[in-house]
Amino acid sequence: MVVGVTGATGHLGTALCVSLIDNGYQVRALVNKDKSISNKIPVVSIDGNILEKPSLLNFMDGCDVVIHTAAVIDLGHKNDPRLYDVNVLGTENILKCAKDAKVKKVIHVSSIHAYAQVSNDTPIDEDSQYVSDNSLFYDQTKRDGHIIAELAAKTGQDVVIVCPTSILGSPDYRPSRVGKAILDIYKGVIPAIIQGGFNFVDVRDVADGIIKAMEKGRSGESYILGGDYYTLKQIAAIILKLKGSKKTLKEIPVPLAYIGLPIVHLIASLFNSTPIYEKNYLDILKKGSKFINSAKAKRELGYQSRPIETTLEDTISWFKKTGHL
Repeated sequence: MVVGVTGATGHLGTALCVSLIDNGYQVRALVNKDKSISNKIPVVSIDGNILEKPSLLNFMDGCDVVIHTAAVIDLGHKNDPRLYDVNVLGTENILKCAKDAKVKKVIHVSSIHAYAQVSNDTPIDEDSQYVSDNSLFYDQTKRDGHIIAELAAKTGQDVVIVCPTSILGSPDYRPSRVGKAILDIYKGVIPAIIQGGFNFVDVRDVADGIIKAMEKGRSGESYILGGDYYTLKQIAAIILKLKGSKKTLKEIPVPLAYIGLPIVHLIASLFNSTPIYEKNYLDILKKGSKFINSAKAKRELGYQSRPIETTLEDTISWFKKTGHL
């Protein structure tokens, strides 16, 4: 079976290509600017752009399944048009071209951010409400892409939707934002961490969950692929323990972190660097649900997630092997 993967050079896309190959699938990777994936993984690289339909039809020619992971991730408050173009129009293009190319099945990678997160204590599952138009623009675009995929399934196209939570782990070549945080904590660059946490999941488990959704998922259904909720303090403690350090990082309350935002931005401006945190990330820490439910994926797909300690140990080992540490 030939599987086409969009966003193949991203964090999730790369891990997915590895898992697909390990499971015996042939992989066609849609690549745009970064063409290095074929040097790392035995895939067939196809030049293309999800906003250009002719290139998509060329990419999908001969594919049995297309897995759409490509997305722009930006949790800022600006309504960046790239978010809408890629996350919404790009999803429309993928589904339309897959239908025209007679692709048998499409797996659309949505996000937990498509669902409204009202408070830490509000459970989230596949029946939860979607975010409103007052949410971050990124969340709105993931919601809209999610709904477009649902509508395609209702018109007879075989489309399955998966919603990962906060992904971390290896392989992580660039590395990702979470990967950089792991490196900074290990190196001792970060003096303190902010109160709060996320539902974290190993990128390899998400990749395996996507493959299971391809093999077993029901058309029109959504599946949350999550792990467990951990505070940033817990994550930091595990990383430092793996380093062999007895150091502990101080925890900054979220209200105090809000107050410190002007200083954070001033420092970033002086050093021409990216702020170590933004208001929107504090909002997510404040509201991120502790009770994200992956029971449906476990029941219907056989989805599983590994302990965070295993993920972090493997990630640090991988960073050492690849020269990041």
